[in-house]
Amino acid sequence: MTRWPLHIAVATLAVGLLLLGGPRLAHAQAGLQSIEAVSTGGGTSALSGGVSGIYTNPAHLTVGPRDHATEVQLFRVGAYSGGDLFQFNHYSDLFVHEDPGAPPLSDAEEKATLEAWFGSSMRSAESYLEVTPLAMTYRSPEGQWALGLGFRGRVIQNTTLDQGLLDVLLRGTQPNRTVPVNGQMRLYSLLDVTGSFSYRLSAIPLSVGVSPRFILGTGYADGALHSTVVVNDQSLTHHFAYTARAAGTLSTGLYDTFDAFSAEPLRQVIGSTSGIAGRGAGLDVGLSYALQPGLHLSASVTDLGMIQWHENAQTVTPTNDTFRFDGFSLDLQQLNDEFGGDVGAYVQHQVDSLAQAAYRDVERDRSSFRTRLPTTVHLGSTWDPGAVTVNGGVSMELNATAGDVPRSLAAHAGGEVTLGPFPVRAGVRALGTQALTVSGGLGLKIGSYRLDVGGSVTPNTAMLGSGARYALSASLGTFRK
Repeated sequence: MTRWPLHIAVATLAVGLLLLGGPRLAHAQAGLQSIEAVSTGGGTSALSGGVSGIYTNPAHLTVGPRDHATEVQLFRVGAYSGGDLFQFNHYSDLFVHEDPGAPPLSDAEEKATLEAWFGSSMRSAESYLEVTPLAMTYRSPEGQWALGLGFRGRVIQNTTLDQGLLDVLLRGTQPNRTVPVNGQMRLYSLLDVTGSFSYRLSAIPLSVGVSPRFILGTGYADGALHSTVVVNDQSLTHHFAYTARAAGTLSTGLYDTFDAFSAEPLRQVIGSTSGIAGRGAGLDVGLSYALQPGLHLSASVTDLGMIQWHENAQTVTPTNDTFRFDGFSLDLQQLNDEFGGDVGAYVQHQVDSLAQAAYRDVERDRSSFRTRLPTTVHLGSTWDPGAVTVNGGVSMELNATAGDVPRSLAAHAGGEVTLGPFPVRAGVRALGTQALTVSGGLGLKIGSYRLDVGGSVTPNTAMLGSGARYALSASLGTFRK
């Protein structure tokens, strides 16, 4: 018999790692909040009022002069992608070779690049999609109180990992070493109905607001992996522990029927459910204080609350905790008798057998479970000297485990100037999980109708930080009367 090379085990291990739930929770911003927030780096002016306050700071509904009573916004959509896993300078070093004749990176160079990219930290990639078909506000004739109502759908995806998986895939089986391989992922979708109420205490002067929210969860899946890979001469050992949870379609269609070892692994990833996998409630609270005319300080906490996932809910844990590879034994008689001399089919069979023995058997707990919302605190200020409105502030996580919130601290500054019927906005964002990011937006005012669009982009993923941020938000229109 002949021993098969050890490097084939690396591919087997990669499949196993993906089965175990993949990478760790990501941290982005807590939603796109409003078109103005996207356009100015992540913050909204206290003087904006109207529908932008429903999801940013409900106190803003009664801040500033009352120049209109009713505001209705139709079909606002926002999309976001980014994170500090997107560091294209390191990506290019490892995966893109501008000179085809250049020699590949040495093991030492690959190790140094991974250390510069990850160090001892986790790196994140996330995406966010938000659709608000309808949002509306009404402010009383004297401007002392205001009401708001909004309907929204969100899809949030987070993936975070350390350098371990790339270390095993890129550096292979040499040199001998012990590599931590850890990570988490989360994907969920929500529908919510939000009401807002704001009241202005004219004597102080202070505006306060609250936005209670009823939430329906349509699907949920997460996974958390903690493991170590030991490479030693002709053996590779993976010690692992993981927990994966799911509810709704992602439970019946993915966790129940997905089989990475089948000929068609994605054949039945859509399961059958009622469409409502969980129910919950949330709350936004905020306040805004006028230090002097035109200068406001604001604070808000968004997405306080939780969801109970109940339909087809399950928690999955592994039956085994070790995958070990000591090299393949090539059985020539089995190769000829069972596989007709097809070496590729024989090797695939051997890989499947080893991987299934280690990774396939799981234990399932069919109980419901609860998750918290991506709670975030926002501090901001607005200055309106007359010609331009400037706002700035910071956002900080209060519940990192929910994902989609700023990691540690994210700062933003921006402003708006109106040129005839065209509001023009610009801003910058720094810290958090991206390098310096620039934002911009444009509006159009025609009578009571207003059209707005905004976006942000990271010019260089290594300038004044690490990572990328790409966002876009627009609506069919906003009507004020």
